[in-house]
Amino acid sequence: MVGKPNDIKKKPTKKERDERIAAHLPSVLHYHNTMLTDKVRNKLLKKAISKALKPGMSFLDIGAGTGVWAILAAKLGAARVVAIETEESLIPIIGRVAQENGVADRIEIIHGRSNDVRLSGRFDVIASEIFDSNAFGKETVASFVDIRKRFLAKGGVLIPERFELMAAPIIYRGGASAEAAGIGIKTSFLRDLTLNYSDAISFPASSSLKFLADPIPIISIDFASVDETYTALGEGTWQLRELSKADGIATFPRSTFLGDITMTALESQSWSTGYYPFEKLGKGSGKLKFSLSTDSNSWSVETTDSHGRRMQNYSPVFAFTRLKMAQKMTPHRRFSRRK
Repeated sequence: MVGKPNDIKKKPTKKERDERIAAHLPSVLHYHNTMLTDKVRNKLLKKAISKALKPGMSFLDIGAGTGVWAILAAKLGAARVVAIETEESLIPIIGRVAQENGVADRIEIIHGRSNDVRLSGRFDVIASEIFDSNAFGKETVASFVDIRKRFLAKGGVLIPERFELMAAPIIYRGGASAEAAGIGIKTSFLRDLTLNYSDAISFPASSSLKFLADPIPIISIDFASVDETYTALGEGTWQLRELSKADGIATFPRSTFLGDITMTALESQSWSTGYYPFEKLGKGSGKLKFSLSTDSNSWSVETTDSHGRRMQNYSPVFAFTRLKMAQKMTPHRRFSRRK
């Protein structure tokens, strides 16, 4: 079937590309500055790359960002260094930073997605931080499978080699409220909608979290063996002395490099902590079971105590459905925008 001309996505003009770069540049610079000033992340990644890469080896940096790991590889004596980055505004930054460090002539810079790039040969060490809020989603997993199959040399090293989502029940005072602070206005309907959306807790705010049990891995990916059929369905269970204290589940990634080097988001300012809220639970001790589907961003909480078993389910679909129903039932007048 041939699509109509209007169905074909037009290639952006130079002006449109420049406008996009200008609009996103502040957030891009801020994000990468946060990572560059992250001593924990930098120390652990430097340790892993320095341990894996020997002079004369080849190094591929996917999602190169500002190019610091490609530059480190060149300084460590890698015979071939390639840096791939999708964000157009970072390409000149990689080039100028490499120039500052005297290795610009030893790094090949590529603008594009790893899935679209074609390269000759394979690489002894591949570093990639292409993770985002959907780190365990099918697209990210498929990208890593493609990277391993097309670019990794036999006996080569992937950094990271393992990625886990850790989780634990918490007390968090920054969740949605059923009342407007200081004015005594009830807002329980808004709170009920908000409970169906996960949130991100910043690194500074994460220090105020109170964990009610030890974090455990609920999802795990081994990048050396994972394939395209992988589906991330997380599940964890904790025995709590007092169920009513918990008001959500905190999640955070943990990366493993070279078998014994680990990095968690709670120690690194480059990552935020995920927050999955739920209604207050009944008083008393019992088991708390958390189930998470990362593809649909839906989750459930099940408790088992002396009163039996109870289940709570949350999803953005539930919030949207309730909102549309309330919209139909709410008397209101509507004005169209004046031309």
